[in-house]
Amino acid sequence: MPPTAAPRSTLREPSRPAQDPRSAPARLPGPVRERRPALVALGLVLVVAGALGSALVVHRSGDRVDVLVARHEIAPGEQVGADDLGVARVAADGAAVVPASALQNFVGTYATARIPADTLVNRTMFLAGDTVPADAAVVGVVLGPEQRPSDALGAGDVVRAYLVAGDGSSTVSGQPAGTVLLQAARVVAAGAGGDGSGGGVSLLVPAAGAAEVVAAAAAGQVALVRLADATTPPVDLVRE
Repeated sequence: MPPTAAPRSTLREPSRPAQDPRSAPARLPGPVRERRPALVALGLVLVVAGALGSALVVHRSGDRVDVLVARHEIAPGEQVGADDLGVARVAADGAAVVPASALQNFVGTYATARIPADTLVNRTMFLAGDTVPADAAVVGVVLGPEQRPSDALGAGDVVRAYLVAGDGSSTVSGQPAGTVLLQAARVVAAGAGGDGSGGGVSLLVPAAGAAEVVAAAAAGQVALVRLADATTPPVDLVRE
């Protein structure tokens, strides 16, 4: 008798109870990526602007021009010649400088302040025409070796003037020797004496006291001492 197939089991796998959706663990929602196109656009603009700014700086650093510069120290009141000014090539960064092409406009002008050598000059440092203010006068004084400092005086120096009487005689004004004629005065010009023993200077003095200084200078009774550069005389060169 042929074997018969084993009867298929009639047992069924017990079914799993249906899960209540309310009892399932809740899933947290994922982070929502908020898109802000305005911020993205702003970032791009800033990047582009930074790149352009860097390029402009590099470009301007190579933008150099020829400007006027003092070849040597120029004293206050000194008349400027073509040889007093040179040319320097500097970056054009908006500074108050004078283009080299304007050289002839400054030849013949007067310095309104002391200009150190190699200074980039500007228009406020010079004045066209006379620099003597209305309440002042220029007085010439011839000095012997004993009437001046051992170091030669130069234009721009500030001095004090004393009344002296070298031969022991009375002074031209009758005042005692050693009287101060000028507390402070600006030297506007200086030169060597004709005999080589002394020198002559031109002083900017108050107009009200000019006659007294002229009389003492004519009698050779003026002696000068140099004061500190920072000393401000009562009358000084005109400044713009």
